[in-house]
Amino acid sequence: MKTILLPLNGSIPTESLIRAAVKLASQNGGYIQAAWCQQNLPIIAGEGITLPAEYLTQFENEEHQLEAKAKAAFDELVAKSDILVAELDQWDGASIAAGWVSLKGSGAIALAEFSRTFDLVLMHRPVPEGTTEWRTTCETVLFESGRPLVLVSNNLPTRIGENIVVAWNGSSETARTMAMGQRFLQNAKHVHVIEVEGGMVSGPNAESVACSLRAHGINAEGISRQCESGRVSEVIMSYARDVNADLIVKGAYTHSRLRALIFGGVTSDIFSHSEIPVLFCH
Repeated sequence: MKTILLPLNGSIPTESLIRAAVKLASQNGGYIQAAWCQQNLPIIAGEGITLPAEYLTQFENEEHQLEAKAKAAFDELVAKSDILVAELDQWDGASIAAGWVSLKGSGAIALAEFSRTFDLVLMHRPVPEGTTEWRTTCETVLFESGRPLVLVSNNLPTRIGENIVVAWNGSSETARTMAMGQRFLQNAKHVHVIEVEGGMVSGPNAESVACSLRAHGINAEGISRQCESGRVSEVIMSYARDVNADLIVKGAYTHSRLRALIFGGVTSDIFSHSEIPVLFCH
């Protein structure tokens, strides 16, 4: 987990985001890359319809102003963190460094494509949420990047990944997330693999997963819990709080995103409510 991408889709980087990035980079001796996407203007026009040049100029100026504001916030937060500022191709790997890059494209898609060359994508859930743009970017990264995503809230633990809860449901998505997060699991002091009644699909149980992790020298235990509240996500988050976990590992969207949108789901609930950092992968 050497290279960490912060995709900024029209959003200003927050102190929590930079603090989390510095924590992760400090643990792995890594590089933090903030990426801003200069939006292409979405033009929907019929025959004989044109957009005034003044409108296009105004749109571009507003985009440049927003980027300048975001970069100023990033530069200030990086300076407060006292880390080296350098371009990725000039980074020697000897110390933590951070840099800024400007892209141009179709927002979340362009950022997700750019993410494919990084070890990890890091995003912050705004509180209050305000708009859904951050969630759209998160989901696009999950489905289009092929990379793991860590989502953090305003509450950050001292370290991320020493005491891990794996939200196991038997699925290939969660197995893939564990593989993507193998570095976290290997470095953890304790790993809790929890399965919740009513939240499983066909697949191995939690103890089987824990046994496999122990074969790799990981201190892991399998846990099984009932779902008395009716919400599997609450059982997982409550257990994580009870054991003072500093990272939840969760496969994203075992069921379809449309089904989760209509009926709700564990991924959606944890997206919106977890105060503990979460490692997602689809």
